[in-house]
Amino acid sequence: MFELYQVGLAFILLLISVFVWAGVAWKKKSKAQGTEIAAPVFIEFDNQGSSGFYVATTFAGRPLDRVSAHGLGFAGKANVDVSGEGVAISRIGEKSFMIAKKSLIDLSRTSGVIDKVVEKDGLLSLQWNLGTNALESHFRFSSSSVRDEVATKITKLLVSAK
Repeated sequence: MFELYQVGLAFILLLISVFVWAGVAWKKKSKAQGTEIAAPVFIEFDNQGSSGFYVATTFAGRPLDRVSAHGLGFAGKANVDVSGEGVAISRIGEKSFMIAKKSLIDLSRTSGVIDKVVEKDGLLSLQWNLGTNALESHFRFSSSSVRDEVATKITKLLVSAK
């Protein structure tokens, strides 16, 4: 019985060690990226726009390379509001940010990024510049009609920016 207790305790300590290691690695990666990537323009949360899910921001063309700096690495519910100024991403529980119209590069549809895989073209991927880095922010919406509406608004914004 005493051996079983020791094995259980060792397993729990190992599990805690893995979580601590993962947290330290995440902080180290975020800090390193924070020195190479400019901070986005942070905004106050606004309940305007289309309700959806912020999946992640990755480096452009590298859908498995998550940007963790400046709080961009956390997924969650979000409102996406497209205006003449750009695209405002109001995230629930995380820092909200604005992508200026002049920073927008392209909009595409994809089926998967990092740990999220959905139906064909189920994600909107907005490519944009943050300082000298090209990034992609990925969004999922509750219905294809909402996704198409947001895509149409962003496409019009992209056309007017060129």
